[in-house]
Amino acid sequence: MWIVSIDGSDRLEERVRDGIVRQLRQNLARCRRVILDEKMDLKMRERWTQLYNNTSQVLNQILKDRQMRDWKKRLQEIEEHERDS
Repeated sequence: MWIVSIDGSDRLEERVRDGIVRQLRQNLARCRRVILDEKMDLKMRERWTQLYNNTSQVLNQILKDRQMRDWKKRLQEIEEHERDS
């Protein structure tokens, strides 16, 4: 297991990103409730479905970017470790 050191700016960015991810997940849940509400007219549910899809795409991109960043950090640490050895 590799331990990734995080400086202050990385921690702040991570907290902000976590907040955004949390908000997007809450929005997805809200959209889902509206989409499944049979009392809403079809046009309204369709708009919320579009919002749900767009929100899902944004969330997926943020999570993919986070994963790529983590992988880059791990690779950099491995390379540094190999150089120091």
